[in-house]
Order: sequence, then C-alpha cells, then structure tokens
Amino acid sequence: MIEEIIQMLFKQQSKIKNYPKYIERGGEYTFPGPYLHKDARLHSFMLQANYEKLQLLCDKYFNIPTEGKMNYQPILPYVFLVFANVEQVSSTHEQYSQRGWLKEADVAFWILTASVKKVASVPVLNGLAWFMPYIFVDKPFAMVTGREAYGFHKGLGEFIIPDLHSKANLFTIDTTVFESFSPITESSKQRLLEVRQMDSIVNVPHLKRWNNVTEAASQIGRLLAQQQESWIGKILEPATNFLNLLDFTATPLVFLKQFRDISHPDRACYQAITEANITFPKFREGGILKGKYELLLNNFDSHPIAHELGLKVGKQDILEAFWFDFDFIVENGTEVWSF
Repeated sequence: MIEEIIQMLFKQQSKIKNYPKYIERGGEYTFPGPYLHKDARLHSFMLQANYEKLQLLCDKYFNIPTEGKMNYQPILPYVFLVFANVEQVSSTHEQYSQRGWLKEADVAFWILTASVKKVASVPVLNGLAWFMPYIFVDKPFAMVTGREAYGFHKGLGEFIIPDLHSKANLFTIDTTVFESFSPITESSKQRLLEVRQMDSIVNVPHLKRWNNVTEAASQIGRLLAQQQESWIGKILEPATNFLNLLDFTATPLVFLKQFRDISHPDRACYQAITEANITFPKFREGGILKGKYELLLNNFDSHPIAHELGLKVGKQDILEAFWFDFDFIVENGTEVWSF
C-alpha cells in the first residue's frame, strides 16, 4: 500500500513538471488563485431533501466516472441553500493581487458528503467534503474562473439578497432557462426560486450566537448529528463523530471538473475530481436567522433542481436558517482523480 501511495505522489509531481506554461491573453477572465473573499455576508437555509436522490447525484458526478475509485456519499437528507454577498474578491497570487478586485454575489445549493477512496483495494475514509451541484454568480469573471480553474458548476444570475442590517424578508434568483426542451423553445430569463420570510413581525432576525468559525461549526454539527443519527449510522458510522466535531476549516469543496472535446462533443477531453480547502482568516460573527421562512422553487427542463435534489416543486418550509459574516480564502486545489 505504501509503495502505491509513493508512486501515485511521484506521478502527480512529474505530471505537474510537464505542464505547459499558461499563456496570459488580453481580456483574460481566468485569474490564478488562491482567492480572498473579504466581507462575505451569508444567509444559509436548510431544506429537507431526498437521500436517494442525493446519492444518485453523487454517483453521477463522482462515483460512476471514476468506476468506483472514488466514492462520495451524502451524509444527510438535507441541502443548504446559501445566499452570499461578498464586498471584495481578489487573487492572492503575487502578480495578480496588484491588478484589482471585484464585488460578487452568489447563490448555491450545498450538500455535505463523506469521501471514501480505495488505496490498494482498501476503502479509506478521507473525511467530509462540500458538493455544490448548482451555483449562480453575478459576474462573468467569477463564472469563468470558477469553472476553468476549479470545476465550480457556475451559471450567471441576478439576485435579491438583503444585507445583515436590514429585514431578511426576500431572497431571489433570476436566471436564463429553457422552460421545456424542444426545437421551438427560446431561452428566457425566469425566476428560478425565492425564499420569503412568512412571519413579518420579526424585525431583527439576525440573532448573534457565534464569535468564531469553530464555535459555529461545532454547534451546527451537533444540531445535525442529533437530528439524523439514524441516517448517519446507515450510511457511514465514522461520520457520526465527524458531525459532532464538524470543522469548516477542514472540510474541502469537491468538484467535477471537465471540458468538452472539440471533435467528439459528447466526450470530455479532460475530466477530473478536484478538491479545494477554504480557510477563514477572519470570522466576525454569525448566528441563527430568526423567523419562519419558505422556499418557492420553480421547475424548468434546463434546471431540474427539485428532481435532482429531491426537493418539492412549488412551496417548501425552511427547516433551519443561519447567517455569517467573515472573510475566507479559496485555496489552490488538488486533483484527486483524473481520467
């Protein structure tokens, strides 16, 4: 087993040395990482999903392409819908850190998974990883860099996202969709989803509870572990301890990074599973978002979110809601598997 690991590491190092130099072009949309996100303000809404649907999605993105070499399993039958406003995004790369910054808003569905990898035919538990099958951003720079550098499945959207000092009563995503697939269907901009506060009597919904990321992660982890111990036991026994000791600073993002082949467009000329860590240089505050919230999710053939995640088309209650104010860095990633 040790020899196989050493050979694998040596192969990766040799492969890196043989890569051609990236050619910088005028009007470049892809900046090198890591990426610093300053003054990120997030609202996170927890939704009941369908575990079997989430497993099928993990199989489609990770397990089937790798023919079982990688194995990602959803930990819980929940997804988190996260709305984020980031005041300043910039590259921390020595050269590009001097070029400027941009504001960014993004909205994504987050799934907490456990990653298992076979080494010499022995399954080894790597830990937890966040999987985002749908993510929308408001800037082309963010979309192109995310897709090309990491494998973020990013699309463009327009949002309503309240700040942390106002009523958190309406969150929305509008994006370009195909309502139904047919030769006569023209794309159109539509309301993909919205989250509404149903009890407007709550004037100050942002209840402060956490002063650091460890405090926030441990309390959320305990909440999830208490609610779903039976599910965790069915899936992966060691994950119970991981949830009780949930550490956002040690939970990477996982991506399916791929590019279509130019000659055979039903094939991928490059396909890999990649992971990237997130670090938190500054955590200002966070807590529970008070009030009753409801999701309205629309269905389009181009965006089968309800079907793939096991959510309801139409209205669905939000189970829990949180808010955060911090700085974070998306670090350079690693290729954990490639075709």
